[in-house]
Amino acid sequence: MRFARYAVAAVLMAAPSALAQDVESLERQLDKAREAAPMVIKPFIPVARAAKYFGDYEPRPTTEYRRGEKMHFYAEPKNLSMTKGASGMFEPAFEVDLEVKPDKGETIRQPNFMSMRIPTRSRIQDLYLNMSVSLGQAPAGKYNIRFVVRDLNSKKSASVSQDVTVK
Repeated sequence: MRFARYAVAAVLMAAPSALAQDVESLERQLDKAREAAPMVIKPFIPVARAAKYFGDYEPRPTTEYRRGEKMHFYAEPKNLSMTKGASGMFEPAFEVDLEVKPDKGETIRQPNFMSMRIPTRSRIQDLYLNMSVSLGQAPAGKYNIRFVVRDLNSKKSASVSQDVTVK
């Protein structure tokens, strides 16, 4: 009976260590899967205001804007390359290009609309972007707003777009 109690205690004490190893193994497998997977941006949504933190978005009920009104977009890029550098730090890094295509006329492009590097000691999976665009005094009409996110640590990229109307 005494031996059984010690055996159970030994198993229970070893369990957290084994579970931690299992979790670490799963995290390594997830890292490999994310590295192999294409970049995606999900969700991407027009919002009423800029988010204050990951997941803090309030969907905008319409994509109609007044002339000069700021357009806010929320996006979560996924599967960025997170290779550990020589310094032992991870550094997710990407650039975002902007394209605005009017219903009639030529596309306006702004390369490097925004850029971000985040040196960190731990992997970051919960990244989000607040992107704000103003078309100034552009004429009323329909436009397509397109963002191209380019991973600076790999050749991955993804794009998202939204049709909007300026009144």
